[in-house]
Amino acid sequence: MKAIRRFTVRPVLPEPLRPLSDLARNLRWSWHTETRELFQAVDPEGWAAAGGDPVRLLGAVPAGRLAELAEDRHFLTRLTAAADDLDEYLRGPRWYQSQSPTPQLPAAVAYFSPEFGVTAASRSTRAASASSPVTT
Repeated sequence: MKAIRRFTVRPVLPEPLRPLSDLARNLRWSWHTETRELFQAVDPEGWAAAGGDPVRLLGAVPAGRLAELAEDRHFLTRLTAAADDLDEYLRGPRWYQSQSPTPQLPAAVAYFSPEFGVTAASRSTRAASASSPVTT
């Protein structure tokens, strides 16, 4: 049976925990150690069960745990630091902003991907050997 509608369930986070939503929806968490550790601290077992996906984690954390975290000063300090760091990362000055507006680019840029060539070559070799007659 085909679904008529799809629903996305988003948890209602207590006000002090609202920055978790922004942190979860920005892929920076995937390479930012402090943010990953913050999500793991929300619920270590839930983090593992969610496969390290913060959006899934937040959808599965019990309301009681969220209320507990909303009162945890140490956790809120870490959350504020991570949220401020993300804000600085998104809005802070970057080196490329000081570059000239029309940089001199080379006339042509080439990219070689050896794995594509190796894959295509191995397929044609297998196909050729499968269709070749066996001689003794």
